[in-house]
Amino acid sequence: MKHEELIALYFEDQLNVQQKLEFENLLRMDTTFKAQFELEQQVKTAIISAKKDVLKARLQQLEQPKKSYTFYLTRIAASIIIALGVFGIWQQNTPLDNNQLFTEYFEPYTNIIVPSERGKATDDDKTEAFRYYDTKNYTLASEKFEDLYKATSTSYYLFYQAICELQLENPSKAILLLETHQKYSDKVSEHRNWYLALAYLKANSIEQSKALLQQIISKKTYKYKAAKDILKKID
Repeated sequence: MKHEELIALYFEDQLNVQQKLEFENLLRMDTTFKAQFELEQQVKTAIISAKKDVLKARLQQLEQPKKSYTFYLTRIAASIIIALGVFGIWQQNTPLDNNQLFTEYFEPYTNIIVPSERGKATDDDKTEAFRYYDTKNYTLASEKFEDLYKATSTSYYLFYQAICELQLENPSKAILLLETHQKYSDKVSEHRNWYLALAYLKANSIEQSKALLQQIISKKTYKYKAAKDILKKID
C-alpha cells in the first residue's frame, strides 16, 4: 500500500490490524514517511484550528461591529494561507518518497522465455509459471519460479521470481534473488541491475541504489536515461 493511502486511512481511523502494524513500523523505521505524516498532521491541526476561529468569529459577530468581524476573518484567512504555504514549501523541498519513485519507474519485465500463444495449452511447469506471470498472478508465479530454480538451477527463474516479489511488496526478498542472480550470465542479465537498483530504492537502501544507478549510466545499459532521472531526484 502507498504511504499516502496509509496516512489517509490513519486520519480516517480506518486502518485494519495489518495496516496499523505497517504504519507503526514505517513511523519507527522510515524517516521520510515520519516527516510526511507529521507535516500532514500539523497542517490538519492548523486547518481545524482555523475552522474553530471561523465559528468563534461568527458567534462574536452577533455582539461586535462589522469591522471587528472583518478583522477576525482577515486573521483567519492569513493563518490558513500561512499553513498551506508551509506545506507547499515542504513538498517542494522534500525529496520524493522512495516508494513513490519506485512506483513511478517500475514495470514488470516482459516474459521473453515462454511467450504466451493464444489457443495453445500445455501442462509443463515452465509454461504454467510464465502463464501465471503473464496474467499477473504473481504469488503463484513466484512459487513456481522458486520450485523450477531448485529443480533445474536455471538462472532466469531467479530474475522473474524477483520481479514477482517486487510486485508483491517484498523488496528484501527480491534483493536476495537478484544478488544471487549476479553470478550468472543469461538472457536477462543486462536488465538485472535496473531492477536491483529499484529494489534497493524501495527498501530505502539509497547508497546501494545510487551506486548501481551510476553504474548503469556510465555503461549506458538498460534504462540508463531513467537512471539519470532517478539520481537527480534522490541526490
